[in-house]
Amino acid sequence: MEVKKFVVLGSGTAGLISAAMIKKFFGPKVDVTVYYDGSRKTIGVGESTTPLIQHFINLLGEDPYSLIKELNVTLKLGIDFKDWIIGKSFFHGFNDVQHSGLNEWSSATYSLLNDCYNGGILFNEPSFTLPNEHFQFGYAYHIDTKDFCRFLEDRMKDEIAFIDDVAEEVKSDGKNIQSITFRDSGEVTADYYIDASGFSAVLLKHLNPKWNDITEWLPIDRAIPQQVPYNFDEIPSHTVAQATENGWIWKIPIGNRYGTGYLYSSKFTTDDEARSKYNDWLVENFNTELNTDRIIKYNPGYYEDYWIGNCLAVGLSSGFVEPLESTGIHIILRQIHDFVYLNSNLKNLKYNVTLANEKNKQLYVDIVNFVCLHYNTNRTDSEFWRYMTNNKKDWVSDFEEKCREDFIDVRSFRDNMDFSFWTMDSYIQVSNGLNMFRKESIQEYLDNKFNKQQIVDFAIEQYNFTKNIKEQDQKISHKEFLDQIHK
Repeated sequence: MEVKKFVVLGSGTAGLISAAMIKKFFGPKVDVTVYYDGSRKTIGVGESTTPLIQHFINLLGEDPYSLIKELNVTLKLGIDFKDWIIGKSFFHGFNDVQHSGLNEWSSATYSLLNDCYNGGILFNEPSFTLPNEHFQFGYAYHIDTKDFCRFLEDRMKDEIAFIDDVAEEVKSDGKNIQSITFRDSGEVTADYYIDASGFSAVLLKHLNPKWNDITEWLPIDRAIPQQVPYNFDEIPSHTVAQATENGWIWKIPIGNRYGTGYLYSSKFTTDDEARSKYNDWLVENFNTELNTDRIIKYNPGYYEDYWIGNCLAVGLSSGFVEPLESTGIHIILRQIHDFVYLNSNLKNLKYNVTLANEKNKQLYVDIVNFVCLHYNTNRTDSEFWRYMTNNKKDWVSDFEEKCREDFIDVRSFRDNMDFSFWTMDSYIQVSNGLNMFRKESIQEYLDNKFNKQQIVDFAIEQYNFTKNIKEQDQKISHKEFLDQIHK
């Protein structure tokens, strides 16, 4: 059996997840070595995840209890969006109700008309509780990425080689990576190279990739992170994304602290202005001052192809969309899953490479569209918000018109739309939070359907079904549940 050699450049979240998934999937068919520069700091601010991470934890042979015990993680049921419309909040949740019997029409067809909207199958409000103690609901983790990386290294140390070394030269013929020369290890060759080097895309940039810039619609390109020690009486089971006049702030509960961060666009806000505004927010919310000079700078966008020849760029090396819906780790998991599934024979067939790139591009397009949808606030109270209101992505403008003049069902999306992450109710929940629906249009939507009564009956059935399930939730304390596991 020929063993294929994989070199992973970078030991941040992207590199370690990639190495672990490839080794777990291919086993003895592959030899995986992770090269990393121990003197460099990882980005290390993405602490909020999506439910897809559960599948990765299962792949490692771990369970939620081990993560909670070892990494002090908290559980996440969704995101609370504050002040995107000033003075108002709305919630985008994960699945509270499983998909049994749910299909093309949402219960919102009934509930929005009758002022009893409950989020459909999704959690619909921020809380400090969990539905039950058996993980029988949609959830993700709030996680310290540095601790998570140490956790992954420990779990994979007997299956993967880790070498602390600095890449000094990359040889390429423009179609494939030929070798990497390291300071101590010298010239290293491999069958596959995984670029997990971050924004610099150390390997991929040698293969002439095309860059898709998204700053026209998502101009935020700066983040100032700060951890705030906190003694929780109760622990939120959600992330907070609070809009500001210049962008937004994240607030994530984890362990004995909040992870917070101020995001803004250098096009509209100077670094000093951002620091001052962020400091004011920290004082107001935590009675603490900004104590970091760190500013993370990035270019919003993504590469047309993340897999070129024998090189696969993952995570930040493939692109970056602001973390409004916590999609960073989600993208990594999808990228590697598609790679190992489509390339299961490790023959690097052109058809499979093309298909993987098409799937990755569509993933980025869907994420960009959905994130842009959140900015459809029609705010005009600052230069930043006037720009966002006057420069909507065409998809957002068209979708807004669809919501205001009609309504949405599963046929409102392309046939191959992946609803495994954002369900149709996700689009409805965010759109409703931004006041994009009109009752008269929903009624007209129904009146114009030849199967109106079928849609209404189904919507009522779904509404009652989800309502009953949610009312049966135990609503246990998030903090008490975690404390019990830590005993």
